[in-house]
Amino acid sequence: MSGTQQARECCLLFQAVASNDCLAMRTLLQTDDTDPFVRGILGETILHSAILQKQKEMVKVILDCVPSIINESVVSDRYKGKTALHIAILKQDLDIVHLLLKNGADVSNSRATCTCSVPGMGCFCYFGEYPLSLAACTGNKEITKVLLLEYSAPLTAKDSLGNTVFHTLVLQQNKELACHMYDLILNLVPLKETLCAEDLENNDGFTPLKLAANEGNMEMFSYLVKRQKKVYWTIGTISYSIYDLANIDTWMTEKSVLDIITTSQKPQVRKLVDVTPVKELLSQKWKSFGYKSFLVWMLSYLAYMMIFTTVSLFRPLKPLPPGEGDNITVMKQKALCESYESTQDFVRLAGEIITLFGAILILVSEIPLLIKVGLKKYIGNASTGGPFSLLMVGYSLLIFSAAILRLLGHEGEAIPLSLALIIGWCNSIYFARGFKMLGQFSIMIQKIIFVDLLCWFCLVFIIIIGFSSAFYIIYQTIEPESKPLLNDFSMMLYHAIEMMMGLTDLQIPTDTSYPLLYIAYSGYMVFVYFLLLNMLIAMMENTYWRIAQEREELWKIQVAATILLIERHVPRFLKVRTGIPGSSLGLDDNKWYIGVEEILNENMSEKMKHPMVLCKKSMICWDKIRRNISLIISMNDTSEITVL
Repeated sequence: MSGTQQARECCLLFQAVASNDCLAMRTLLQTDDTDPFVRGILGETILHSAILQKQKEMVKVILDCVPSIINESVVSDRYKGKTALHIAILKQDLDIVHLLLKNGADVSNSRATCTCSVPGMGCFCYFGEYPLSLAACTGNKEITKVLLLEYSAPLTAKDSLGNTVFHTLVLQQNKELACHMYDLILNLVPLKETLCAEDLENNDGFTPLKLAANEGNMEMFSYLVKRQKKVYWTIGTISYSIYDLANIDTWMTEKSVLDIITTSQKPQVRKLVDVTPVKELLSQKWKSFGYKSFLVWMLSYLAYMMIFTTVSLFRPLKPLPPGEGDNITVMKQKALCESYESTQDFVRLAGEIITLFGAILILVSEIPLLIKVGLKKYIGNASTGGPFSLLMVGYSLLIFSAAILRLLGHEGEAIPLSLALIIGWCNSIYFARGFKMLGQFSIMIQKIIFVDLLCWFCLVFIIIIGFSSAFYIIYQTIEPESKPLLNDFSMMLYHAIEMMMGLTDLQIPTDTSYPLLYIAYSGYMVFVYFLLLNMLIAMMENTYWRIAQEREELWKIQVAATILLIERHVPRFLKVRTGIPGSSLGLDDNKWYIGVEEILNENMSEKMKHPMVLCKKSMICWDKIRRNISLIISMNDTSEITVL
């Protein structure tokens, strides 16, 4: 067939679809010269076109004449992979969906991999790639039931992002609809299949529950957590429930819900710290081992800094020989062979070894985290340490530099030691997070320094450079004895910074009549001292009131991050897992749970008169349950039932 004739046949086929002329379509398809697989301008077939226009009779004719066309997909990049079934689901046409499925439409392998279906620049809405995901995300109950019950659409099918239908529902904007469809699927499919699908991870390592936490989807996260809840007992309006910790706790995985909450930069994710059972789990971790370990850590660090400060104050110096010194310098650094001779020197050496060992320990503990999360997140995430972690890396490097200079007998040892002392003691503010009042104050300081002060100083420094240059040029023509502190540019720059803070005035000789000096000085004081300094105060006040609304939440995140940090660095033989093993509750699984006492409203208490059955066994281990019920309620001593 020539190209012209093929184009003509294509035009006739699509014209028949457009006019809904079933007789003409049947006639054309029964002609030997007609190619039924011709494509339109978007890469669609005549079947796609007929479904788009909801022409059921036309669809029957096409399938009757060309049954093999049913699983043909669109070939254009924008709609690539969409089959007739995808389009019928999008059009919400249940009759055509039934017709396609009866004629062999593939529900297991057909995937819409087009740019408008996969998140990216051209994606308008992400509904997944499989027909089941598409039906669930569009909220069509009847089509979803047909796909699951009659044609066994797989729940475990993953798209190009590794997302199953459950992952896709978590990512939907309509939270209420997503929860409703999620619940519908769970009611239609056997429990074993749903549990298997809910444990699957996508390409980012997220299960549906973890993905909901990562997206800050409060509604879906609460729904998924409550769905796993089991009611242990109910008395009136008070019930005691247990929550599954499989995806929430960090015991068996590095990418748990707690990790996601403490490392995320999204404000909506931080709100999950107050959601049951995350709140209760963190509270128990903090009470059982976190607070005590934190105090030991804090006291150890303060003792370490006291040792470092002491050995720095008594570093080996000796008087300068007569005639070698000047009017200021009277002491110099001892050589290495002279530094360790007396008993006092060896006591100092022990403190120096402790200082060096502590710096190595700090660097070894921080470098893996820096490599794992990257420099940007490492610096920006205040919950996991933020600037304090970076400062401690700098502190360690300064200690190493001071040690090298000590070995070389270099006099410049005082510079890294001085900087290390400043950084080391300032880093003790990190431990303020262990106390509610001080922790919130520490957060405020971090925000003001890195949000307001840093940006403001970059702008002011440029202006100071300009005015300092102007002052220096003017003073070049004045007698040097009249301005002894302004003999070079560096001193002029320092003097300008002092003037900005209102600590000094410009040294103007009394007998000068240079008018430009007075004009420049007046402009500097108005522009820098009056305008920019007061602007900084206004910015800091605005930041204070803005952060005041969320500082308690940020403090809780910091405490959570500290708990996880302590938990990871504690030797395994000293670790005690938080929660209750399922075997102690009479459950036949290897999961761990946490108990939460809840107050129900009257309607809910009526529904919960008969607690949920915790085990499918015919005989529940009631003796074991009675033995542990007091431990579950108190949750203070789980040593008797903890299995490591």
